[in-house]
Amino acid sequence: MQKPLKVMIVGAGTGGLCLTQGLKSDKVAVEVFERDHSPTDRLQGYRLSINTTGSTALKACLPMALFERLVESSAHPSQGVTFLDHQLDRLLSINFPRNADKGVENELPVSRIALRRILLEGLDPVVHFGKKLIGFDSAADNCVTARFEDGSTATGDVLIGADGASSRVRAQLLPNAKRVETGIVAVTGKFGLSADARAATPHAFFCGPTLILGPRGCFLFGSAIEYREPTDSALRDRLPYDSEEYVMWGFSARREKFALPGNFETLNGGALKAAVLAQMNDWHPALRHMINSAEVSTVTAFPVKTSVPIPPWRTGRVTLLGDALHNMTPFRGIGANTALRDAAALHRALVAVSRGEADLIQSLALYEQEMIDYGFQAVRTSLKEMERFHSESLFARTFTKTVFRVADKVPPFKAAFHGNG
Repeated sequence: MQKPLKVMIVGAGTGGLCLTQGLKSDKVAVEVFERDHSPTDRLQGYRLSINTTGSTALKACLPMALFERLVESSAHPSQGVTFLDHQLDRLLSINFPRNADKGVENELPVSRIALRRILLEGLDPVVHFGKKLIGFDSAADNCVTARFEDGSTATGDVLIGADGASSRVRAQLLPNAKRVETGIVAVTGKFGLSADARAATPHAFFCGPTLILGPRGCFLFGSAIEYREPTDSALRDRLPYDSEEYVMWGFSARREKFALPGNFETLNGGALKAAVLAQMNDWHPALRHMINSAEVSTVTAFPVKTSVPIPPWRTGRVTLLGDALHNMTPFRGIGANTALRDAAALHRALVAVSRGEADLIQSLALYEQEMIDYGFQAVRTSLKEMERFHSESLFARTFTKTVFRVADKVPPFKAAFHGNG
């Protein structure tokens, strides 16, 4: 008789929990080990934009009732994406096709808090908090043992590193895999949607992601988060885990422009807002007002980093998922969706192994081959967008704006542009 498969996952993030839900639904033994001490540690309220790829993966892994709850917990989907210059002059506007049915065909904008809480539903017996991995060992009997900082261990047939960009699993498995700074620093903030805030915020931000191509290689992203009123009174009582309505923004530029100290990530929100506003003296007053309106406690800064693509490695019983391998810049908004794609692919592979339909090592090798291909393609695409948005070349910025304006006025060109977006 075939020995039952036991899967261990390090990291209770989006990809790891999606995979866990799928394995649990298909009765594959799984345990998750998370370094945070509780589900709410380090959670941020900014949204994730779950696209068709991510929604399809979630639907494939989650029980239908849980997927429907996720759909109901999502904010209003974007109507489109808008590119503007720093004086709010339109460069390009792309409307998204709408599907009357909720689900995988439409974007699901959902807060990280809501998504994590939904993904944790029903997983209490298998998710262990306060478990910081310090290393793993492969045994002669084809098992893997994970070792934790508290002195405990866990043993299983396969170990999956879903522990994010600073993955300890990756550090041991692939010590030569690198994650490097790009030279770009991003500052983010948000403010609540009061009546005055709605009136002062440019309309484009309420239609969907709005991207501002500023002068001197500066870039501003923003979007409004609004929720529909649940029609089912019982559902209204269950929701939401996080239904704050707000406008969020992210301003980014090369680090030297900010004249920030080496420890800029520890600066308070007021100092960070001042550093951003110093770069926006010639920007439209409405955009400066958005920066000023951000609540100081919400303003944070971080250096933008990216993983360096690596070739395939010899497959074993330890593998990686999401940011643990193909961490990317935020300028395409596809990091979480790529991690969800990983989760769905691993789910299919491990279920087939559990049922005796496939060999474990061969299945993991095929997963890794495909994941390395599409994962690092997403990394390259994201990096290319970052470089385009932050170019300091007058010629390059003028060319980009010209391309956007032409695409905006020529429907076939716009359709092609959208298809490649």
